[in-house]
Amino acid sequence: MSDLPVIISQIPKPFLSHLLHLNSTLKNAGFESYLVGGSVRDLVMGKNPNEYDLTTNAKPMEVKKLFRTVIDTGIDHGTVTVVLDKINYEITTYRIDKDYVDGRRPTTVEFGNSLSEDLKRRDFTMNALALDLDSETIVDEHNGMRDIQNKIIQTIGDPIQRFTEDGLRPIRALRFASTLGFEIEPNTRQAIKQTKEVTKKVSLERFQDEILKSFKGQKPSVMLSLLLDERYFSLFLPNLNPNPNPNLELLNHLDSSPKDLVGLQLAFMFSIVCPNSDPKSLEGTLRSFKFSGQMTKDCLFFTSLLKNWNQISNSHEIQTKEVKKFILAPMKKHWASRFPDLTILLQKLTQIFGTKTKEFCETILADHPLVLSDLAIGGNDLENLFPNVEKTKYGIILQNLMEIVWESPKENEIQKLFTHTAEIINNLV
Repeated sequence: MSDLPVIISQIPKPFLSHLLHLNSTLKNAGFESYLVGGSVRDLVMGKNPNEYDLTTNAKPMEVKKLFRTVIDTGIDHGTVTVVLDKINYEITTYRIDKDYVDGRRPTTVEFGNSLSEDLKRRDFTMNALALDLDSETIVDEHNGMRDIQNKIIQTIGDPIQRFTEDGLRPIRALRFASTLGFEIEPNTRQAIKQTKEVTKKVSLERFQDEILKSFKGQKPSVMLSLLLDERYFSLFLPNLNPNPNPNLELLNHLDSSPKDLVGLQLAFMFSIVCPNSDPKSLEGTLRSFKFSGQMTKDCLFFTSLLKNWNQISNSHEIQTKEVKKFILAPMKKHWASRFPDLTILLQKLTQIFGTKTKEFCETILADHPLVLSDLAIGGNDLENLFPNVEKTKYGIILQNLMEIVWESPKENEIQKLFTHTAEIINNLV
């Protein structure tokens, strides 16, 4: 836990100069200004926040008059975004939320007159801290510092009431437990179980967004285990009823997966959530959860890759041809545009391939033919030299040539491939 004088100085450039400019501009205009929420929590914990938000008693239109570039990101709810050097800073007017009826958002939002009113409406004590950038003092009216020190997540006020107001808050509690390494306070945890009908109203987009945020933390397995324990997957998709006791090895793989390979993280997660799904069913599940098209394709790729590698690695002897056909060739087809040097991707997958990773990298560096475009001949060559062969047979012929070259790369020469092609055509007749 950082002592308070260090908090301001630990804010990296250019954020600190931007925040001081925003703060002084608001205060010089006669308004209050505080850094608030998750950024203060992270600073207290000695972390660098990903974003910084300010709260003020200035109304949105008053904020807009003070700065050059302002975006109306949530002006109806009191939030505008000030852009400084292409970095966004949300500034929100003190608020009082009233009359939650849909389990997600208040039907009316009133602007408040004090910081205390604004802090009282926030979800968890650890997120209800405000920092005065001038005096470097923290406003802590809900024992947030104590709960951060004790690594406890609990709501401000009655947890059932707070979760009934907004069904996303229980999911956020699970995510914070995962990303921060905190424990959920018993009454708060019990309230999660008692307010599932409200949580059920949360959109699948917001649910999957919390999952993706958990992937950025060190232990996404904690989030997944809590989701399974609370039966949240079947809450959103009733046809999913995963085992609440997940495979520990797969959980460890989820935690050790590279953060930039979200598709791999999803593959491990859904290998736990629905281990027996066929590709079509898995694709349907991913699309139901509103994962992007690219994430869906990446997850399906890695799910297939893991299945293929499991079969290959469990055989008595790993065959190079099988590795090329079921591992390296699909990898090149799927990832070549994003990883022109496939050895970089392979090194990220050491957790999967272990000591074989080096060998696979050597195959790539040796420029072994892996996909049809690597063959020394193509469809035009077949048309020129074998004009009587139906074009519908070209795919079969080229795939047979690929099988030969996977087995023996030295066969990837024009004349040798023509000889093989003649043999293949004879066998097709």
